Amino acid sequence: MKLFNCFIGTALLMSAFSGMAQTKSAPLEKGRTLIWSDEFNYKGLPDSTKWDYEEGFVRNREKQFYTRARLKNCYVKHGKLVIKSLKEKYKDAEYTSASINTLGKQQFAGDLRIEIRAKIPSGKGIWPALWMMGSNIKQVGWPKCVEFDIMEFVGHTPSTIHGTLHWSDTSLKDPNGHKSSGAHIKMDDIHKKYHIYGLERKGDSVKVFVDNQYYFSMAAPAAAYKDSFTSPLYLLMNTAIGGEWGGDIDDSIFPQKFQVDYVRVYKLD
Repeated sequence: MKLFNCFIGTALLMSAFSGMAQTKSAPLEKGRTLIWSDEFNYKGLPDSTKWDYEEGFVRNREKQFYTRARLKNCYVKHGKLVIKSLKEKYKDAEYTSASINTLGKQQFAGDLRIEIRAKIPSGKGIWPALWMMGSNIKQVGWPKCVEFDIMEFVGHTPSTIHGTLHWSDTSLKDPNGHKSSGAHIKMDDIHKKYHIYGLERKGDSVKVFVDNQYYFSMAAPAAAYKDSFTSPLYLLMNTAIGGEWGGDIDDSIFPQKFQVDYVRVYKLD
């Protein structure tokens, strides 16, 4: 009996450790509470209860066609979300890619911290991004809804990660009043290793960081469109190709994969 109980206990303990090894878990940190996440512990298309798609030619004179629920361009496998950019003819385009977002599925209000562990693609013409915009975009438009760029990379500027905030300045004559401010950080291994890209918002102040290194922060300007820096936000993840910032494209780089290990959103206490 003792031997049997020991065997059962050992087996249960090993099973518990095995389960821990297979399941990614969010770290417990003081001053924050996990309120939403996707650990990508499944297979196939992104979870439709959490993610929607942009489709077609969307902005910035980019060259890719964003496809909807197409496994060739966006899928979950081996615990990772993959946005795959391809050189192919598709619906009047020469390239395909994907852009997913939480608009209409989930919005994030109040003081928050978002962490996205990702490994980004490389090559001339590639333009991956992790970003947030105001959930009121359909009501007030851009840039009144604000845009918080957590991470952008453009292939023609190697080893450089950009964080940028965009907003509407009501003191300008332009009815949109677009203004922006940001910074960048140099990193040599962004295509080989996963890093945590993130943003914190407390009140109307926003900080952008990589691996807990804060490299840009600002508070809402006095003339910013009303409550825009404190409004609820939704999340976007995409890879663009070419366009106004992506620039010239090297076709030899394709296919390219933007890989995301997890997305976690915390409420700050």
